[in-house]
Amino acid sequence: MKIPLKIEYACRVLVQLEPTFGNGQVRRIEELGAREDVSPNYLTQILNEMRAAGIVESRRGKLGGYALARDPGKVSLLDVVHAVEGNLLQVNSSGGGESGALVKGALEEAFAALEEKMRRTTVADVAARRVVDFSI
Repeated sequence: MKIPLKIEYACRVLVQLEPTFGNGQVRRIEELGAREDVSPNYLTQILNEMRAAGIVESRRGKLGGYALARDPGKVSLLDVVHAVEGNLLQVNSSGGGESGALVKGALEEAFAALEEKMRRTTVADVAARRVVDFSI
């Protein structure tokens, strides 16, 4: 399974927006695009989908931009996936053949575990990795 780049870009921009929650600040689309090396036009599409899902908010005008609309500790990676890709984690198996039902069941369990991990991992968790010391 490949996670679409759109989901990665959505998560990356949310990490950039994480410090904006609750402080009245916004980030301009050009700044976000430059920081994450993503086309501002593509980011606008992604941010509009997340705005429709209530994850980000936008402000128009000369001083406009984007900010997190919800507490980053309450926005899960699964929320992001649902906002930009819908139900990505589903098994499309007929369950046919002698082993089909076994394989389908195993895949469904694996996807359920991944979905649960994504439900428990928040934007705040991802952003906190900036300060984590990964040295051994």
